[in-house]
Amino acid sequence: MPNLTLVVEDMSPLLVFSDQWRPGNDTLQLYSGGSYMQTDGTTTSNFFFVFTGTNVNIFGAKRPNHGFYQITVDQKQYDPRNAAADAPGVFQTALFESISLPNVQHTVQLNNANAGALVDVDFLTWTSPVGKDDEELIVNTLQESDPAFSYTPSDAWTNNPPNIATFSGGTGRASAQAGATIKLTFEGDAIALYGPVGPKGAAYEVAINIGNALPNNYTTNKPFFRPNMMLYQATGLGSGSHEVTLKVLPGNDSSGESNTFAIDYAQVFTAPSLGGTALTTGATSSRGLSTGAAIGITLGAILGVLALLGIVAWGILCYISQKHNRKFFYGFSEKTSRKASTATGSDSMIRPFNVQEYTSVSAESPPPSRGEPQAGLRTQTSYNTLNATGTPSTAQWPSTGGQGSSFDPLLYQQTTTPNATTQEIVIPPPGSNEKYRPDRAPQLQPPPQGMRPRQNPAATGAAWQSVSPVPEATELSTNPNSLTLTTALDETSAPPPEYSQQAALPSTAASSFYAREAFVGQPRRF
Repeated sequence: MPNLTLVVEDMSPLLVFSDQWRPGNDTLQLYSGGSYMQTDGTTTSNFFFVFTGTNVNIFGAKRPNHGFYQITVDQKQYDPRNAAADAPGVFQTALFESISLPNVQHTVQLNNANAGALVDVDFLTWTSPVGKDDEELIVNTLQESDPAFSYTPSDAWTNNPPNIATFSGGTGRASAQAGATIKLTFEGDAIALYGPVGPKGAAYEVAINIGNALPNNYTTNKPFFRPNMMLYQATGLGSGSHEVTLKVLPGNDSSGESNTFAIDYAQVFTAPSLGGTALTTGATSSRGLSTGAAIGITLGAILGVLALLGIVAWGILCYISQKHNRKFFYGFSEKTSRKASTATGSDSMIRPFNVQEYTSVSAESPPPSRGEPQAGLRTQTSYNTLNATGTPSTAQWPSTGGQGSSFDPLLYQQTTTPNATTQEIVIPPPGSNEKYRPDRAPQLQPPPQGMRPRQNPAATGAAWQSVSPVPEATELSTNPNSLTLTTALDETSAPPPEYSQQAALPSTAASSFYAREAFVGQPRRF
Protein backbone atom coordinates (compact mmCIF):
# COMPACT_ATOMS: atom_id res chain seq x y z
CA MET A 1 0.00 0.00 0.00
CA PRO A 2 1.18 3.58 -0.50
CA ASN A 3 3.05 5.13 2.39
CA LEU A 4 2.35 8.61 3.63
CA THR A 5 5.40 10.44 5.00
CA LEU A 6 4.80 13.65 6.94
CA VAL A 7 7.31 16.24 8.15
CA VAL A 8 7.05 18.16 11.43
CA GLU A 9 9.33 21.16 11.97
CA ASP A 10 10.83 22.00 15.36
CA MET A 11 8.43 24.98 15.75
CA SER A 12 5.33 22.83 15.30
CA PRO A 13 2.97 22.68 18.31
CA LEU A 14 2.91 18.88 17.89
CA LEU A 15 6.49 18.58 19.23
CA VAL A 16 6.28 19.07 22.98
CA PHE A 17 9.51 20.38 24.58
CA SER A 18 10.31 20.67 28.27
CA ASP A 19 11.22 24.02 29.79
CA GLN A 20 14.96 23.33 29.39
CA TRP A 21 14.77 23.74 25.61
CA ARG A 22 15.29 27.08 23.87
CA PRO A 23 15.44 28.24 20.24
CA GLY A 24 18.88 28.16 18.64
CA ASN A 25 20.31 31.47 17.44
CA ASP A 26 23.40 30.67 15.36
CA THR A 27 23.98 29.18 11.87
CA LEU A 28 20.21 29.27 11.32
CA GLN A 29 20.68 29.13 7.57
CA LEU A 30 22.01 25.57 7.90
CA TYR A 31 18.83 24.25 9.50
CA SER A 32 15.51 23.33 7.89
CA GLY A 33 13.10 26.26 8.01
CA GLY A 34 15.83 28.48 9.46
CA SER A 35 15.22 27.38 13.08
CA TYR A 36 15.99 24.64 15.60
CA MET A 37 15.44 23.83 19.28
CA GLN A 38 18.39 23.23 21.62
CA THR A 39 18.83 21.93 25.19
CA ASP A 40 20.41 23.98 27.95
CA GLY A 41 22.84 21.19 28.85
CA THR A 42 20.88 19.64 31.70
CA THR A 43 19.95 15.96 31.78
CA THR A 44 16.31 16.78 32.44
CA SER A 45 15.87 18.22 28.94
CA ASN A 46 13.51 16.13 26.83
CA PHE A 47 10.82 16.32 24.17
CA PHE A 48 8.20 13.84 22.89
CA PHE A 49 5.93 13.30 19.90
CA VAL A 50 2.82 11.10 19.52
CA PHE A 51 2.01 9.58 16.13
CA THR A 52 0.34 6.61 14.42
CA GLY A 53 2.54 4.89 11.86
CA THR A 54 5.25 2.37 11.10
CA ASN A 55 8.41 4.47 11.21
CA VAL A 56 9.82 7.63 12.82
CA ASN A 57 13.07 9.58 12.24
CA ILE A 58 14.56 12.49 14.19
CA PHE A 59 16.92 14.97 12.48
CA GLY A 60 19.28 17.51 13.99
CA ALA A 61 22.92 18.58 13.94
CA LYS A 62 26.16 17.06 15.16
CA ARG A 63 28.57 19.74 16.34
CA PRO A 64 31.72 20.02 18.49
CA ASN A 65 29.83 21.23 21.61
CA HIS A 66 27.18 18.48 21.42
CA GLY A 67 27.09 15.34 23.55
CA PHE A 68 25.15 12.13 24.18
CA TYR A 69 21.39 11.68 24.04
CA GLN A 70 19.00 8.76 24.53
CA ILE A 71 15.89 7.74 22.54
CA THR A 72 12.83 5.98 23.91
CA VAL A 73 10.02 4.51 21.77
CA ASP A 74 6.99 3.12 23.61
CA GLN A 75 8.91 2.51 26.82
CA LYS A 76 11.78 0.89 24.93
CA GLN A 77 15.09 2.65 25.52
CA TYR A 78 17.88 2.63 22.97
CA ASP A 79 21.56 2.93 23.81
CA PRO A 80 22.87 6.49 24.17
CA ARG A 81 24.15 8.05 20.96
CA ASN A 82 26.77 10.74 20.46
CA ALA A 83 25.90 14.01 18.71
CA ALA A 84 29.47 15.37 18.81
CA ALA A 85 31.34 16.00 15.56
CA ASP A 86 34.37 17.93 14.39
CA ALA A 87 33.97 21.52 13.23
CA PRO A 88 32.13 22.85 11.40
CA GLY A 89 29.71 20.01 12.14
CA VAL A 90 27.07 18.08 10.22
CA PHE A 91 23.59 19.56 9.79
CA GLN A 92 20.15 18.11 9.00
CA THR A 93 21.48 14.65 9.72
CA ALA A 94 19.59 11.71 11.21
CA LEU A 95 19.91 11.45 14.98
CA PHE A 96 17.56 8.44 15.13
CA GLU A 97 15.93 6.05 12.65
CA SER A 98 13.48 3.57 14.07
CA ILE A 99 12.99 0.00 12.99
CA SER A 100 9.71 -1.06 11.40
CA LEU A 101 6.88 -0.53 13.86
CA PRO A 102 3.30 -1.83 13.90
CA ASN A 103 0.77 0.61 12.47
CA VAL A 104 -0.58 1.77 15.82
CA GLN A 105 -0.12 4.81 18.03
CA HIS A 106 3.43 5.37 19.31
CA THR A 107 5.28 7.88 21.45
CA VAL A 108 8.92 8.80 20.75
CA GLN A 109 10.99 10.74 23.28
CA LEU A 110 14.52 12.22 23.32
CA ASN A 111 16.49 12.97 26.52
CA ASN A 112 19.81 14.74 26.99
CA ALA A 113 22.21 12.13 28.47
CA ASN A 114 25.35 14.27 28.76
CA ALA A 115 25.37 16.99 31.42
CA GLY A 116 26.98 20.16 30.16
CA ALA A 117 26.68 19.15 26.52
CA LEU A 118 24.10 20.27 24.03
CA VAL A 119 21.63 18.47 21.77
CA ASP A 120 19.46 20.10 19.13
CA VAL A 121 16.43 18.99 17.11
CA ASP A 122 15.70 20.31 13.62
CA PHE A 123 12.69 18.33 12.33
CA LEU A 124 11.00 14.94 12.53
CA THR A 125 9.39 12.60 9.97
CA TRP A 126 7.11 9.60 10.29
CA THR A 127 5.46 7.15 7.89
CA SER A 128 1.94 5.78 7.87
CA PRO A 129 0.39 3.41 5.27
CA VAL A 130 -2.79 4.44 3.44
CA GLY A 131 -4.98 2.15 1.34
CA LYS A 132 -3.72 -0.93 -0.55
CA ASP A 133 -0.37 -1.77 -2.08
CA ASP A 134 -1.54 -1.64 -5.72
CA GLU A 135 -3.12 1.83 -5.65
CA GLU A 136 -1.95 5.40 -5.57
CA LEU A 137 -2.16 7.91 -2.75
CA ILE A 138 -4.67 10.74 -3.19
CA VAL A 139 -3.85 14.06 -1.52
CA ASN A 140 -6.57 16.71 -1.46
CA THR A 141 -5.63 20.19 -0.27
CA LEU A 142 -8.51 22.18 1.20
CA GLN A 143 -8.10 25.94 1.55
CA GLU A 144 -9.67 27.56 4.62
CA SER A 145 -12.45 28.96 2.38
CA ASP A 146 -13.57 25.48 1.27
CA PRO A 147 -17.20 24.60 2.17
CA ALA A 148 -15.83 21.70 4.23
CA PHE A 149 -14.81 24.31 6.85
CA SER A 150 -17.36 25.94 9.15
CA TYR A 151 -16.59 28.78 11.60
CA THR A 152 -18.58 29.51 14.76
CA PRO A 153 -19.50 32.23 15.49
CA SER A 154 -18.95 33.57 12.00
CA ASP A 155 -18.36 37.14 13.17
CA ALA A 156 -15.52 35.97 15.43
CA TRP A 157 -13.39 35.01 12.45
CA THR A 158 -11.65 37.42 10.11
CA ASN A 159 -10.35 36.67 6.66
CA ASN A 160 -7.50 39.15 7.06
CA PRO A 161 -5.08 37.58 9.57
CA PRO A 162 -1.63 39.09 10.29
CA ASN A 163 1.11 38.31 7.74
CA ILE A 164 -1.50 37.09 5.27
CA ALA A 165 1.03 37.28 2.42
CA THR A 166 2.80 34.23 3.90
CA PHE A 167 -0.36 32.10 3.77
CA SER A 168 -0.97 29.49 1.10
CA GLY A 169 -2.97 31.10 -1.69
CA GLY A 170 -2.75 34.45 0.12
CA THR A 171 -5.88 33.72 2.19
CA GLY A 172 -6.56 32.62 5.77
CA ARG A 173 -8.87 32.88 8.79
CA ALA A 174 -8.05 34.06 12.30
CA SER A 175 -9.78 34.66 15.61
CA ALA A 176 -8.77 36.15 18.94
CA GLN A 177 -12.04 35.26 20.64
CA ALA A 178 -11.89 32.46 23.20
CA GLY A 179 -14.32 29.68 22.42
CA ALA A 180 -14.40 30.33 18.65
CA THR A 181 -14.46 27.00 16.89
CA ILE A 182 -13.60 25.45 13.54
CA LYS A 183 -15.16 22.26 12.21
CA LEU A 184 -13.79 20.37 9.21
CA THR A 185 -15.71 17.45 7.72
CA PHE A 186 -13.86 15.15 5.30
CA GLU A 187 -13.54 11.61 4.01
CA GLY A 188 -10.07 10.11 4.18
CA ASP A 189 -7.63 7.98 6.13
CA ALA A 190 -5.43 10.86 7.40
CA ILE A 191 -5.67 14.59 8.03
CA ALA A 192 -3.19 17.42 8.67
CA LEU A 193 -3.99 21.06 9.55
CA TYR A 194 -1.54 23.91 8.86
CA GLY A 195 -1.23 27.47 10.12
CA PRO A 196 1.25 30.03 11.49
CA VAL A 197 2.93 30.21 14.88
CA GLY A 198 4.57 33.20 16.58
CA PRO A 199 4.82 35.41 19.67
CA LYS A 200 1.10 36.34 19.50
CA GLY A 201 -0.13 32.80 18.87
CA ALA A 202 -3.01 31.43 20.93
CA ALA A 203 -3.53 28.09 22.64
CA TYR A 204 -6.16 25.71 21.26
CA GLU A 205 -7.63 22.28 21.76
CA VAL A 206 -8.46 19.86 18.97
CA ALA A 207 -10.25 16.53 18.77
CA ILE A 208 -11.35 14.21 16.01
CA ASN A 209 -14.69 12.36 16.08
CA ILE A 210 -15.74 13.74 19.47
CA GLY A 211 -17.01 10.97 21.69
CA ASN A 212 -14.33 8.57 20.52
CA ALA A 213 -11.25 10.59 21.52
CA LEU A 214 -10.35 13.19 24.12
CA PRO A 215 -9.20 16.61 22.93
CA ASN A 216 -5.51 17.46 22.92
CA ASN A 217 -4.20 20.86 23.91
CA TYR A 218 -1.52 22.70 21.90
CA THR A 219 -0.31 26.26 21.50
CA THR A 220 0.84 28.33 18.58
CA ASN A 221 2.71 30.72 20.89
CA LYS A 222 6.38 30.47 19.80
CA PRO A 223 9.38 32.80 20.03
CA PHE A 224 9.51 33.38 16.25
CA PHE A 225 6.91 33.74 13.54
CA ARG A 226 6.86 30.73 11.21
CA PRO A 227 4.13 30.08 8.58
CA ASN A 228 2.89 26.71 7.33
CA MET A 229 3.50 24.81 10.56
CA MET A 230 1.60 21.56 11.18
CA LEU A 231 -1.02 22.32 13.85
CA TYR A 232 -2.69 18.91 13.97
CA GLN A 233 -2.44 15.46 12.40
CA ALA A 234 -4.30 12.17 12.60
CA THR A 235 -3.63 8.97 10.60
CA GLY A 236 -5.13 5.51 10.38
CA LEU A 237 -8.69 6.83 10.50
CA GLY A 238 -10.06 4.38 7.94
CA SER A 239 -12.85 4.95 5.43
CA GLY A 240 -15.95 7.02 6.00
CA SER A 241 -16.65 10.56 7.07
CA HIS A 242 -14.66 12.22 9.86
CA GLU A 243 -14.91 15.53 11.66
CA VAL A 244 -12.16 17.58 13.29
CA THR A 245 -13.18 20.18 15.87
CA LEU A 246 -10.77 22.92 16.97
CA LYS A 247 -11.49 25.54 19.67
CA VAL A 248 -9.53 28.68 20.55
CA LEU A 249 -8.52 28.84 24.21
CA PRO A 250 -8.34 32.10 26.15
CA GLY A 251 -4.98 33.77 26.54
CA ASN A 252 -3.25 37.12 26.36
CA ASP A 253 0.17 38.23 25.27
CA SER A 254 2.59 40.22 27.44
CA SER A 255 0.82 43.49 26.58
CA GLY A 256 -2.54 42.15 27.72
CA GLU A 257 -3.95 41.75 24.24
CA SER A 258 -5.73 38.54 23.34
CA ASN A 259 -3.66 36.02 21.43
CA THR A 260 -4.78 35.04 17.93
CA PHE A 261 -5.23 31.65 16.37
CA ALA A 262 -5.08 31.37 12.53
CA ILE A 263 -5.79 28.54 10.13
CA ASP A 264 -4.29 28.32 6.64
CA TYR A 265 -5.28 25.04 4.92
CA ALA A 266 -5.77 21.31 5.45
CA GLN A 267 -4.57 18.20 3.61
CA VAL A 268 -6.66 15.03 3.40
CA PHE A 269 -4.98 11.72 2.47
CA THR A 270 -6.99 8.84 1.07
CA ALA A 271 -7.01 6.05 -1.53
CA PRO A 272 -9.55 4.60 -3.99
CA SER A 273 -10.09 1.50 -1.83
CA LEU A 274 -11.16 3.80 1.00
CA GLY A 275 -13.76 5.49 -1.16
CA GLY A 276 -11.60 8.54 -1.66
CA THR A 277 -11.68 10.63 -4.83
CA ALA A 278 -9.71 13.56 -6.07
CA LEU A 279 -11.63 16.76 -5.37
CA THR A 280 -12.16 19.19 -8.26
CA THR A 281 -14.13 22.01 -6.59
CA GLY A 282 -12.77 24.26 -3.86
CA ALA A 283 -9.65 22.12 -3.51
CA THR A 284 -6.55 20.92 -5.29
CA SER A 285 -5.47 17.33 -5.69
CA SER A 286 -2.10 15.69 -6.23
CA ARG A 287 -3.57 12.49 -7.57
CA GLY A 288 -2.90 13.46 -11.17
CA LEU A 289 -4.24 15.28 -14.17
CA SER A 290 -7.60 14.57 -15.70
CA THR A 291 -7.86 12.91 -19.09
CA GLY A 292 -8.77 16.16 -20.80
CA ALA A 293 -5.89 18.01 -19.20
CA ALA A 294 -3.47 15.23 -20.15
CA ILE A 295 -4.70 15.30 -23.76
CA GLY A 296 -4.41 19.09 -23.86
CA ILE A 297 -0.86 19.01 -22.51
CA THR A 298 0.07 16.29 -25.01
CA LEU A 299 -1.36 18.22 -27.95
CA GLY A 300 0.34 21.37 -26.75
CA ALA A 301 3.67 19.57 -26.55
CA ILE A 302 3.21 18.13 -30.05
CA LEU A 303 2.32 21.54 -31.47
CA GLY A 304 5.30 23.06 -29.71
CA VAL A 305 7.63 20.48 -31.25
CA LEU A 306 6.13 21.04 -34.71
CA ALA A 307 6.51 24.79 -34.31
CA LEU A 308 10.13 24.34 -33.30
CA LEU A 309 10.78 22.11 -36.32
CA GLY A 310 9.12 24.70 -38.56
CA ILE A 311 11.35 27.43 -37.20
CA VAL A 312 14.44 25.29 -37.77
CA ALA A 313 13.34 24.45 -41.34
CA TRP A 314 12.65 28.10 -42.09
CA GLY A 315 16.07 29.03 -40.76
CA ILE A 316 17.70 26.47 -43.06
CA LEU A 317 15.76 27.80 -46.07
CA CYS A 318 16.77 31.37 -45.22
CA TYR A 319 20.39 30.28 -44.97
CA ILE A 320 20.23 28.55 -48.37
CA SER A 321 18.46 31.56 -49.85
CA GLN A 322 21.17 33.90 -48.59
CA LYS A 323 24.04 31.66 -49.59
CA HIS A 324 22.79 30.80 -53.10
CA ASN A 325 20.79 34.00 -53.71
CA ARG A 326 17.50 32.14 -54.03
CA LYS A 327 14.03 33.37 -53.22
CA PHE A 328 11.65 30.77 -51.74
CA PHE A 329 7.90 30.91 -52.11
CA TYR A 330 5.17 28.27 -51.91
CA GLY A 331 7.65 25.43 -52.01
CA PHE A 332 9.39 26.56 -55.23
CA SER A 333 12.62 28.45 -55.67
CA GLU A 334 13.38 31.25 -58.08
CA LYS A 335 16.88 32.35 -58.92
CA THR A 336 17.32 36.11 -58.81
CA SER A 337 20.06 38.41 -59.96
CA ARG A 338 23.02 39.07 -57.69
CA LYS A 339 22.50 42.79 -57.11
CA ALA A 340 23.60 43.56 -60.64
CA SER A 341 20.33 45.24 -61.49
CA THR A 342 21.01 47.83 -58.79
CA ALA A 343 24.23 48.94 -60.48
CA THR A 344 22.67 49.19 -63.93
CA GLY A 345 19.38 50.66 -62.77
CA SER A 346 17.47 47.80 -64.39
CA ASP A 347 15.53 44.92 -62.94
CA SER A 348 16.24 42.65 -65.89
CA MET A 349 18.17 39.43 -65.46
CA ILE A 350 21.87 39.32 -66.34
CA ARG A 351 22.44 37.28 -69.46
CA PRO A 352 25.65 35.28 -69.77
CA PHE A 353 26.51 36.80 -73.16
CA ASN A 354 25.69 40.04 -74.85
CA VAL A 355 26.80 40.02 -78.48
CA GLN A 356 26.60 43.23 -80.42
CA GLU A 357 26.62 43.19 -84.17
CA TYR A 358 29.58 44.75 -85.93
CA THR A 359 29.68 46.57 -89.26
CA SER A 360 32.20 46.06 -91.96
CA VAL A 361 34.78 48.65 -92.95
CA SER A 362 35.59 49.09 -96.58
CA ALA A 363 39.06 48.01 -97.59
CA GLU A 364 39.52 51.25 -99.49
CA SER A 365 38.64 53.46 -96.53
CA PRO A 366 41.65 55.39 -95.27
CA PRO A 367 42.83 55.06 -91.72
CA PRO A 368 41.63 57.72 -89.31
CA SER A 369 43.76 60.80 -89.16
CA ARG A 370 45.39 62.28 -86.12
CA GLY A 371 43.07 64.19 -83.91
CA GLU A 372 40.03 62.25 -85.11
CA PRO A 373 38.09 60.61 -82.26
CA GLN A 374 39.03 56.99 -81.92
CA ALA A 375 35.70 55.90 -80.49
CA GLY A 376 37.20 54.89 -77.21
CA LEU A 377 40.15 52.93 -78.68
CA ARG A 378 43.57 53.45 -77.22
CA THR A 379 46.56 53.74 -79.52
CA GLN A 380 49.39 51.28 -79.16
CA THR A 381 52.39 50.29 -81.23
CA SER A 382 53.40 46.68 -80.79
CA TYR A 383 56.33 44.79 -82.14
CA ASN A 384 58.47 41.93 -80.93
CA THR A 385 62.21 41.82 -80.68
CA LEU A 386 64.66 39.40 -79.17
CA ASN A 387 67.19 41.59 -77.49
CA ALA A 388 70.19 39.70 -76.17
CA THR A 389 71.68 42.69 -74.46
CA GLY A 390 68.92 44.02 -72.30
CA THR A 391 65.37 43.89 -71.08
CA PRO A 392 62.45 45.88 -72.47
CA SER A 393 61.72 49.26 -71.00
CA THR A 394 58.65 49.29 -68.86
CA ALA A 395 58.05 52.85 -69.95
CA GLN A 396 57.04 51.51 -73.37
CA TRP A 397 54.04 49.73 -71.91
CA PRO A 398 50.76 51.62 -71.95
CA SER A 399 49.15 52.75 -68.74
CA THR A 400 46.64 49.94 -69.14
CA GLY A 401 47.08 46.42 -70.41
CA GLY A 402 50.20 44.34 -70.71
CA GLN A 403 52.07 42.26 -68.22
CA GLY A 404 52.19 43.41 -64.63
CA SER A 405 49.30 45.77 -65.16
CA SER A 406 46.02 45.83 -63.28
CA PHE A 407 44.24 46.29 -66.62
CA ASP A 408 42.36 43.19 -67.75
CA PRO A 409 42.10 43.17 -71.55
CA LEU A 410 39.34 40.54 -71.45
CA LEU A 411 37.17 42.97 -69.54
CA TYR A 412 38.20 45.98 -71.57
CA GLN A 413 34.74 46.30 -73.02
CA GLN A 414 33.49 47.51 -69.64
CA THR A 415 35.31 50.85 -70.06
CA THR A 416 35.52 51.17 -73.85
CA THR A 417 32.74 52.50 -75.99
CA PRO A 418 32.31 50.15 -78.99
CA ASN A 419 32.18 51.61 -82.50
CA ALA A 420 31.28 50.29 -85.88
CA THR A 421 34.57 48.37 -86.11
CA THR A 422 34.25 46.62 -82.79
CA GLN A 423 32.58 43.34 -81.96
CA GLU A 424 31.45 43.38 -78.33
CA ILE A 425 31.38 40.31 -76.06
CA VAL A 426 30.32 40.60 -72.43
CA ILE A 427 31.88 37.86 -70.36
CA PRO A 428 30.05 37.42 -67.07
CA PRO A 429 32.12 37.93 -63.91
CA PRO A 430 32.88 35.00 -61.57
CA GLY A 431 29.85 33.92 -59.59
CA SER A 432 27.29 34.73 -62.27
CA ASN A 433 23.76 33.81 -61.42
CA GLU A 434 23.31 31.49 -64.39
CA LYS A 435 25.38 28.43 -65.14
CA TYR A 436 27.39 28.32 -68.31
CA ARG A 437 25.67 26.47 -71.16
CA PRO A 438 28.13 25.61 -73.96
CA ASP A 439 25.24 24.74 -76.26
CA ARG A 440 23.80 28.22 -75.81
CA ALA A 441 27.06 30.15 -76.26
CA PRO A 442 27.04 32.47 -79.29
CA GLN A 443 28.97 31.25 -82.32
CA LEU A 444 31.15 34.02 -83.66
CA GLN A 445 31.18 34.44 -87.40
CA PRO A 446 34.20 35.57 -89.43
CA PRO A 447 34.34 39.25 -90.33
CA PRO A 448 32.70 40.28 -93.60
CA GLN A 449 34.74 40.21 -96.77
CA GLY A 450 36.28 43.37 -98.07
CA MET A 451 38.13 44.39 -94.93
CA ARG A 452 41.66 45.67 -95.02
CA PRO A 453 44.35 43.01 -94.86
CA ARG A 454 46.38 43.04 -91.76
CA GLN A 455 49.44 45.24 -91.94
CA ASN A 456 52.49 45.47 -89.81
CA PRO A 457 51.24 47.18 -86.67
CA ALA A 458 54.51 48.96 -86.16
CA ALA A 459 54.65 50.29 -89.71
CA THR A 460 51.03 51.33 -89.69
CA GLY A 461 51.36 53.06 -86.34
CA ALA A 462 54.54 54.82 -87.45
CA ALA A 463 52.88 56.05 -90.62
CA TRP A 464 49.88 57.21 -88.66
CA GLN A 465 52.06 59.10 -86.19
CA SER A 466 54.38 60.41 -88.98
CA VAL A 467 57.43 58.80 -87.43
CA SER A 468 60.00 56.39 -88.75
CA PRO A 469 58.84 52.80 -88.71
CA VAL A 470 60.51 50.35 -86.43
CA PRO A 471 60.89 46.92 -87.90
CA GLU A 472 59.67 43.87 -86.05
CA ALA A 473 62.42 41.54 -85.08
CA THR A 474 62.66 38.43 -83.03
CA GLU A 475 66.05 37.37 -81.86
CA LEU A 476 67.10 34.55 -79.62
CA SER A 477 69.08 35.61 -76.60
CA THR A 478 72.70 34.55 -76.60
CA ASN A 479 72.35 33.65 -73.00
CA PRO A 480 71.53 29.94 -72.94
CA ASN A 481 70.03 30.13 -69.45
CA SER A 482 67.29 32.60 -70.31
CA LEU A 483 64.98 33.53 -73.10
CA THR A 484 63.98 37.18 -73.13
CA LEU A 485 61.07 38.38 -75.13
CA THR A 486 61.49 42.10 -75.68
CA THR A 487 58.55 44.10 -76.86
CA ALA A 488 59.02 47.74 -77.64
CA LEU A 489 55.97 49.90 -77.56
CA ASP A 490 55.36 53.41 -78.61
CA GLU A 491 53.65 55.23 -75.80
CA THR A 492 51.92 57.67 -78.10
CA SER A 493 50.35 55.67 -80.90
CA ALA A 494 48.49 52.51 -81.85
CA PRO A 495 47.14 51.20 -85.14
CA PRO A 496 43.45 51.27 -85.88
CA PRO A 497 41.57 48.00 -85.44
CA GLU A 498 41.92 45.56 -88.29
CA TYR A 499 40.16 42.28 -89.01
CA SER A 500 41.63 39.25 -90.64
CA GLN A 501 41.06 35.51 -90.78
CA GLN A 502 44.67 34.92 -89.85
CA ALA A 503 45.56 33.43 -86.51
CA ALA A 504 46.02 35.81 -83.62
CA LEU A 505 49.49 37.00 -82.74
CA PRO A 506 51.29 34.89 -80.14
CA SER A 507 52.46 37.98 -78.32
CA THR A 508 50.81 38.19 -74.92
CA ALA A 509 50.44 41.95 -75.05
CA ALA A 510 49.25 42.16 -78.65
CA SER A 511 46.98 39.14 -78.59
CA SER A 512 45.38 40.06 -75.29
CA PHE A 513 44.87 43.65 -76.39
CA TYR A 514 43.36 42.69 -79.71
CA ALA A 515 41.34 39.79 -78.27
CA ARG A 516 38.28 42.00 -78.32
CA GLU A 517 39.08 43.69 -81.66
CA ALA A 518 40.11 40.95 -84.02
CA PHE A 519 38.35 37.54 -84.12
CA VAL A 520 39.43 34.56 -86.11
CA GLY A 521 37.05 32.73 -88.36
CA GLN A 522 36.67 29.76 -86.06
CA PRO A 523 34.11 29.87 -83.26
CA ARG A 524 35.54 30.98 -80.00
CA ARG A 525 35.08 28.65 -77.02
CA PHE A 526 34.49 29.78 -73.49
